[in-house]
Amino acid sequence: MGARSALHSGAGTAINLPRAVRFGLLVAGLLLIGACGAGGPLHVYLHDDTRPPSPGVVIFLCDGVGAGTIETGCREGWLPNINRRFVLAGARAEHAVTCVPGITYAAIATLLTGAGPGRHMVVGNRWFDPDQAFFRDYVTIESYCDINADCLAPTIYERIAPAPSVSIQAAHHRGAIQNVANWAVSGVMWLLGDYTAVDKLTATSIWQVAWWANYEGEWPTILTCYFPGADSVGHKSGASSAAYRKAVEHLDYQIGRVCDWLETQGLLETTYLVLVADHGMVDVHPEGVIDLMKLVRRDWGRRATDLMLQAGPRAWRQAYFDRFDTVVAHHNGRGAFLYFRGPNGWTQPPPPEEVEAILTTPPFEAQLWNLPGVDLVAYLADEDQAVLRSARGSARLFRRMGPAGPEYAYEPQSGDVLEYMQTPELAAFVSAGYHTARDWSQATAEQTRPEVVPALIPLLNVHRAGQVAVFAEPGYSFVTENGGHGGLHREEMRIPFMIAGPGIPAGQTIPVARSVDLVPTLLDLLGQKPDEDQWLEGLSLLDAGLAVGAAPSGGE
Repeated sequence: MGARSALHSGAGTAINLPRAVRFGLLVAGLLLIGACGAGGPLHVYLHDDTRPPSPGVVIFLCDGVGAGTIETGCREGWLPNINRRFVLAGARAEHAVTCVPGITYAAIATLLTGAGPGRHMVVGNRWFDPDQAFFRDYVTIESYCDINADCLAPTIYERIAPAPSVSIQAAHHRGAIQNVANWAVSGVMWLLGDYTAVDKLTATSIWQVAWWANYEGEWPTILTCYFPGADSVGHKSGASSAAYRKAVEHLDYQIGRVCDWLETQGLLETTYLVLVADHGMVDVHPEGVIDLMKLVRRDWGRRATDLMLQAGPRAWRQAYFDRFDTVVAHHNGRGAFLYFRGPNGWTQPPPPEEVEAILTTPPFEAQLWNLPGVDLVAYLADEDQAVLRSARGSARLFRRMGPAGPEYAYEPQSGDVLEYMQTPELAAFVSAGYHTARDWSQATAEQTRPEVVPALIPLLNVHRAGQVAVFAEPGYSFVTENGGHGGLHREEMRIPFMIAGPGIPAGQTIPVARSVDLVPTLLDLLGQKPDEDQWLEGLSLLDAGLAVGAAPSGGE
């Protein structure tokens, strides 16, 4: 039996061990992970004849840790490993932003494909597909890996094949030769609420990667280490809590364990280290829950459901959803979607004028954008035009095809909804009309709501995003939580994007980066700069000013 089948297949299917053996391994794993605090140095070694990649990449994918948190921790000294390995030794983007919506499954799909939600079509952790009559919910043990079928864009692992790649703990692993899922042990930890122990498990799982590498005779070209703990603590306790800070400190320690081990094995000589996050985290007030179901049912008089029904026969699901005229996907936190049934059923959406009528017919106080805590409401006027509404007024977004790709414009009407007209320089940029997505990213990088203009029209053209996108103000959420994300504000949109490794000058900064830039940057660093295709929306940071010295050389 080969090493791949001895751990997990590329599709993430574990071997069929006897029940007693599986139970014993589970108990042993729990004792191993839980008995030693945060964990000590990793005691596993690569064989002398195990080839390092030339070059390779290790991605530290940190769930729910925004750039501001990383900067504060490094400046104040409580994130010593990130500070040492990345801030002092590598390059970073000053203003890097996630996709819209900044929800874990959508954002990680963007990081690992280089495509936004408007292309890869994963629009959140939970969404309704009116064409297939199911309400996807990734946050279950049965369906968390369904993203590998739902995401349409090729992953970084598929792009570098047949070069070996390994993913630890991440649900989105399609194309990785090895998937170290740890689902049994991490599932128990999750059940017990010991979220940061899963981060320790991610770092400790390096022994599985080393075992596999020694068997195959080569270390993976790309290794992704996913750390979900801080995000879960943030939702439970809030972004300003001592528990959240402790979780981020714990994350830093686990990153240090992995980096120290890579150094002892001589892998840092030919390895680029990348630290990114899917989104940031903001506090939510105890009374800050916006009840969309109550609004739609009581105040709008519509037959609405929010049941996350994804199992069972298609005909059975269809019969259930046909009982309703509205589906509310409020479960993602600070971003939500509304889906309206069309005149001929769910597979044909209502025309824009009908959507407008549904939203504007209720009295002023029951109109969605006038609810306390609602920051922005967006819906299409046609496929290249979106309406934006808030308590600040209304505005429109426009899209056209330019010589270098799509271009976008923002036009305030009864109000400056995005608050972009408050500074002369940005007001002049807006008044100049159409610009590329990257130009909008650069122009709005320091604004309260970055990246909005080029994101919403592509998102709303995806049937899985419904007819209406709703975003909450800071301090509010569409679910009960103490910390959240998925809104449009800078603290939750801004992410760390750091790269260290051979040839990268220490202390270098890039003004702006987007999460779609990760894949083209990695391919460039690996010497596999791709041709333009329909999926990649980003730009290699090497083309955006990242200086890299001579390419490293490893084992043959």
